[in-house]
Amino acid sequence: MATRVIPIDEQVHVDISAEVEQLNANALREYREQYKLADEKERRKLVKPQRLTIKSYSEAALDYFRRNHLDPRNLGEETDVISEVRKLRNNVFSFMQVQERTYLMPFVQDVYDLKNRADTVEDTSFDMLNLMEIFIDLLLAGLGLSEQEQEAHKARAAKIFAQKKMNRKPKKA
Repeated sequence: MATRVIPIDEQVHVDISAEVEQLNANALREYREQYKLADEKERRKLVKPQRLTIKSYSEAALDYFRRNHLDPRNLGEETDVISEVRKLRNNVFSFMQVQERTYLMPFVQDVYDLKNRADTVEDTSFDMLNLMEIFIDLLLAGLGLSEQEQEAHKARAAKIFAQKKMNRKPKKA
């Protein structure tokens, strides 16, 4: 293939030369850092980076534009990858907020409501046990049983109630 010379503006040539030199310096610095951190086995595998030339830089840039179907005249517009990522991030956060409002917050509220109802039921159960003790006392007194029989029934009921109280879960403060 014949080499064709294309005239370019001098400032463009200076800018590209500076960019290529900076890329070469970065690659060499990165290689040296990796070399310092690597052990002997890894150092053998490391390859010193080849120097980038203006020609190879230009070819790579042109190939990039071709492979990605990009028009270099439109690079400054908001259709770049960063703006697309921002849009996607905003969509994800919006979705998460809707899910939170629609499902998570009502679920959390239901859990709190259930906890409050469970606490109320537990308190009511304790009150019911106390009322049952009083009822048994009154019932035994009304049956005309002897003092000893009443005490035996009360002791039996107290034992059962004590077992029930012990089986109750302790209240969390």
